[in-house]
Amino acid sequence: MNALKIPDDLAEQASRIPGLSERVTRFIKLEVAQFEQRQKRFHPETLALVARAQEKAAAKRDAGFDSDEVKQSFSRHLETMLENQGNS
Repeated sequence: MNALKIPDDLAEQASRIPGLSERVTRFIKLEVAQFEQRQKRFHPETLALVARAQEKAAAKRDAGFDSDEVKQSFSRHLETMLENQGNS
């Protein structure tokens, strides 16, 4: 199994927290259970579609895509369309 990669400075700080290891273990168990439920609930094709969408989104972010800018542009266009519709 792969060990979690924790930066040295963070590991040092985390080592001072009592019971953290047990809480992290519980968290990981819950995440595994949720993952298994999703695997059972969704068809493999659906999971593959989501994975492809996540990959495309990551590629767009890496290329500098700014979702806030797109949202603002969409809002401006929608307002313009609604104003023009009201003037008709």
